[in-house]
Amino acid sequence: MSNEKQTELETVEAAAISEEQADFLKALEAEEAQADFDPEQAKAEEQAEAEQAEMDEQTAQLTAMGGLGMIEFALKRFIHKDFEFTPDTKSYAIENLSPVLIKYGALLPAWLAAYDAEIKAAMAVGKLVSEGVDTAQTLKAQEAEKAKAEKAAQEKERVRVAA
Repeated sequence: MSNEKQTELETVEAAAISEEQADFLKALEAEEAQADFDPEQAKAEEQAEAEQAEMDEQTAQLTAMGGLGMIEFALKRFIHKDFEFTPDTKSYAIENLSPVLIKYGALLPAWLAAYDAEIKAAMAVGKLVSEGVDTAQTLKAQEAEKAKAEKAAQEKERVRVAA
C-alpha cells in the first residue's frame, strides 16, 4: 500500500471517530490506568528510586574521592612530594563534583565498589613504588655528592702533599 493511501485511510478513520467517541475512549483508558494502579507497587517503586538516588550519591562521592586522590597523587609525584590539598578543599571539591557525576552518569559501576579494597591496595602499591623511586634517586644523588666531596678531598690532599 502506498504512503498516500495509508495517510488517506488514517485521515478517514480519524474523521469517522466523533469527538464524543474520542472522549469516551480517553475515559476508558483513564479508568484502565486507574485500575492498573497499585499503591503498594507505587510505594515500592518510590522507595527503590530513593534508594537508587542514595546509592548514586554515595557512588558519586566515592568516584570524586578516587579522582581527587589520583590528582593529588600525580601532583605529589610531579610537583612536590609534600603536596597535599587541605581537607576543606577536598570536601568542597567532592561536594561540588558529585552532582555533576550523577547528572552525566560518570559514576563508578556498582560492581566496582566491591573491589574498593583492591583499588586502595593498588594505589598503596603505586605510592610505594613512587616513593621508592624518589628515595632511590635521592640516595643516588647523595652518594654522588659524597663521592664528589671525597674525590675533591683526595685531590686537595694530593696537591698538599705534592707541594
